[in-house]
Amino acid sequence: MLSNAYAAGYFTCADDGIGKFDRSMLSQQELMELFIFGLNEPEKICGSRDDPDDLCKWEGVTCNADGEVEKFEWTDKYEDGTGTLGFEFLPCSMKSLQMWRNALSGTIQLADLPGKIEVVYLFDNQIKGSLDLDRLPGTVLTLFLHL
Repeated sequence: MLSNAYAAGYFTCADDGIGKFDRSMLSQQELMELFIFGLNEPEKICGSRDDPDDLCKWEGVTCNADGEVEKFEWTDKYEDGTGTLGFEFLPCSMKSLQMWRNALSGTIQLADLPGKIEVVYLFDNQIKGSLDLDRLPGTVLTLFLHL
């Protein structure tokens, strides 16, 4: 049994940030790798899972003049477009996410979308669950879902 001194010391020093993901700790390349590795056949996007191409050369990725990802489009894959969405891995610079007519599954965590996101198209997938629209970033101009 812990003594009162140890118990008080433990609670005083406990870090409530343990287990929380901070996307600023990774490069955009690493973030997008984590994002697409949740999809079926990411090789069709990045070239190779073991040695991915430069991010701005990926299929469906649009980068700005500074080499930051602004758009990702992965559409019309139908039953071949399976996978799950991990919005927490999208780079902060992302403005447009378009992933319609696929077979994506899982739930959507709107709070995990990047703060600069303006357009989100996820219609015609197999996404389920409820949405917390109060957690939608204020920058979103268009949200097209068909759950």
